Amino acid sequence: MNHATRRPLLLAGALCLSTFSGTWATADGPDYYRVRGVTVAKALDFRAEPRTDAAGIGRIPADAQCLRNLGCQGGLSFEEFSTLSAEETQRRLTANPRWCKVDYQGTIGWVEGRFLAEGKCAAAVDPPHRRAEKVRFAEGATSTVIKARLKGYQYVDYRLPAGAGQTLNVSLKASNLQNYFNVNPPGTDVSMFVGSTSGNNFQAISPTDGEYTIRVYLMRPAARRNESSNYALRIAVTGKPLTAVPATKDAVIPGTPFHASATIACKQDIDAKQQECDAFVIRRAFDGTATVEIRQTNGFNRRILFVKGNPVASDSQFELTFSRKGDLSIVNLGNDERYEIPDALVVGG
Repeated sequence: MNHATRRPLLLAGALCLSTFSGTWATADGPDYYRVRGVTVAKALDFRAEPRTDAAGIGRIPADAQCLRNLGCQGGLSFEEFSTLSAEETQRRLTANPRWCKVDYQGTIGWVEGRFLAEGKCAAAVDPPHRRAEKVRFAEGATSTVIKARLKGYQYVDYRLPAGAGQTLNVSLKASNLQNYFNVNPPGTDVSMFVGSTSGNNFQAISPTDGEYTIRVYLMRPAARRNESSNYALRIAVTGKPLTAVPATKDAVIPGTPFHASATIACKQDIDAKQQECDAFVIRRAFDGTATVEIRQTNGFNRRILFVKGNPVASDSQFELTFSRKGDLSIVNLGNDERYEIPDALVVGG
C-alpha cells in the first residue's frame, strides 16, 4: 500500500473535540481497531451519531490504524452469529447495523462496525493497571486454580506455555457478572477467544507452540464504577504436544523454525478481494501434520494446525471450516478469512 497517498482526517464545520486521558481502552472488545473493506481511493465516513444520515465530522483514511475503541452498539449477538443462516444474518444486520464509537487522532465519533477489524497501535503504551504472571503447574499436574481479586481498570495477564496439538481448557467463576477473560495466542494481542461475547468457558486445540496469554478483566461499565471481583480461574493443558520434525530429517529455512514456504491465495476481510499471502510451515510428521503460519498483508499472522492432512484448529476466534479443491485445502475462518493451502506445503516432497 502506498502510504504517501494517505490523507489526514478532514474535520467538518464547528466541532467540539474531546481528548480522553490515557492511551488504551479496557477489555470489552479490542483496544484498537483498524479500517478494513474500504478502497484506497475512498475514505471511511466519520459521523456525529450512530446512523448514516447523521452529520459528518470528517473522513478516515482507508488504511488507518489506531482507532481507539470507545464501545459499540447494535449488530449480532454471539448466539445470533452462531445460529442464524446467511439470509437471516443479513436481514438482522440491515435492521440493526453495528456502529462503533472511536477516538481517531483526538476526534471522537461513530463509524459503521462492518468497516472495522481488530487492530494494533504502535503509539499505545501499556496501562499501569496491568499485571502479568507466569502460570506454573505443580509437579505432575496438568491444571491449576488461581484465586485472586481485581478492581476497576485492573487486569491480569496469565502467561501459559503450550505446544501445538495440546488442548487448552480455561474457565472462570467470579463474584462480578462483568468479570471475563480473553485468550491471546503467542506473539499477538488479537484474541482467539473473547469472553464478553463467548462466556466464561474456553476449550481449544493449540495450533502452534508458544506462550498463550489469558487476560482477566472487568467490562468497561464496571471498571468505570470502580467495581471489584473475586474470581477463581481454572487453567489446564492436556495431551502430548506435536513436536516439530528435526532439521536433520527435514531441512529448515536458515535462521527460522520453518521447513518450507509458499505464496498462497488468501482473503482476509469480508469485503476484500482475493490476494496473495506468504505462508510458512512447521512440519510435525510426514503424514500432513503441521502448523501453517500465514503472514497477512495487514501485519498479523494466522496459524492453522493440520493433522493428517486436515485443518483442525486455528488461532482465530471464529469457526474453522474447510473443503477440498484438487490438491488444495480451502480453509475458511468465519465469514472474513479464506486461505487456499496446497498439500505440497503441508506434506512436503
